[in-house]
Amino acid sequence: MNCQGKKLLIAGGGTGGHLFPALAIAEEWEAEGGEVLFVGTPLGLESRIIPQRGKKLALIKVGKIKGGGIKGRIKTIIGLPLALLSAIKIVRNFQPDVVLGVGGYASAPAVAAAKLLFIPTAIHEQNAMPGLSNRVLSHVVRQIFISFAAAKDHFSNPNIQLTGNPVNQTFHHSAIKPPPAKGQPWQILIFGGSMGARVFGEVIPPALAQIKAEGINFQVQHQVQEDSLERVREFYKENNITASTKTFFQDMSKVYAEADIVICRAGATTLTELAALGKPALLIPYPYAADDHQAANAQAFANNGAGWMCRQKEASPEWLAEFLKQRFANPKELQTTAESAKKLATPDAAKSIVKGLLELS
Repeated sequence: MNCQGKKLLIAGGGTGGHLFPALAIAEEWEAEGGEVLFVGTPLGLESRIIPQRGKKLALIKVGKIKGGGIKGRIKTIIGLPLALLSAIKIVRNFQPDVVLGVGGYASAPAVAAAKLLFIPTAIHEQNAMPGLSNRVLSHVVRQIFISFAAAKDHFSNPNIQLTGNPVNQTFHHSAIKPPPAKGQPWQILIFGGSMGARVFGEVIPPALAQIKAEGINFQVQHQVQEDSLERVREFYKENNITASTKTFFQDMSKVYAEADIVICRAGATTLTELAALGKPALLIPYPYAADDHQAANAQAFANNGAGWMCRQKEASPEWLAEFLKQRFANPKELQTTAESAKKLATPDAAKSIVKGLLELS
C-alpha cells in the first residue's frame, strides 16, 4: 500500500468506541505516507484526545438526535443545515481523497458534505448493532466496513466488507496466559470502560468476599468510580482481599496481560482488546447503551464461545460468586474460551480498511 500524497478525512467520535478504532486507522494511513484530518464536535472525546495525539482536528457544532430529549432533538434538527455548511467548508479546504465516517454526531454532516462534493465515502461500524448515524449513512456511502458479521443484517447496501475492529497493535503481540501454578492466586480484572461502572463496585465485591470465605485464592485489579473508591477499598480490606483499586488504568495492555479472567462491559473496543489478547471474560452489557448495542456485541462473543454474557439485572453477588467458582474449578474451560476469543482477533483490521479506502480514492 502507498498513501503518499493521499488525504483521508475521518469524521465522528464522541465516545472511545468510535474514536480509538479511528485513531488506529489514522495511524495506519499515516504510516503509509498519507495525511489525516479528524472532524468532530467540541463536546466529544475527540476534542481532547486528538490534539493530545498530535493529530489535526476540525470542529463542527452538532447535537444529539437520540437521548437529548424532544427540545434537544428539535434544536439539533434546526442546526443541521449550519452543521452541513460548516462540514462543506472543512471538506473543501482539506480536499480529501476519501472520507470515512466512524459514527457519532459529526459523522453525518461530514459524510453528507463529501457526498455533495463528489468525494468517495465510506463508514466503519464497530458494533454488532449499528448506530443511528451509520444506519442512515449506509444508504449513500460507497463502502461499509464492519467489525461483527451480525452487523451485515442491518444494512441494505451490498458493498460490505468484514474487517474487524482496529485496535492499537500493542494488543496483538501476546500469547494466551496459562492458568496459575498450584498455590498461586487467580488474577481477576474488573473494569467498566473509561469511566468505570458504579454497579460493579456494588455487586462484585460481595461476590468476591463469598468465594474468599470458601478458600479460593485470588487477587483483584478493580477500576472503581471516584465516588465509590474509598468504600470499595475498605470493603476489600475488611474481607482480607488483596486488591488494587483505581479510578483509571493507564496501561491497559499490561493490566490485561496479568488477568486470568475479566469482568467488564461489552463495548466494541473492549471486545476487540479481549480478542487480541485472548482473555476469557464475563460480559455484563451496559443496559442503557444506544439500541442496546452492547448486548448484541456480548451475544456475538458468547455465540462464538469467546466469553459469557450476563444481563446487569441478573448479576447478583450470589450468581457472580457461583459463576467464578465454576470457572476456577475448570481451568481447561477458561483456556478454551481464551482460545475462542483469540480466534476472533483481527490484527490486520486497520490495514484492511486502509486498503479499501485507497481503492475508493
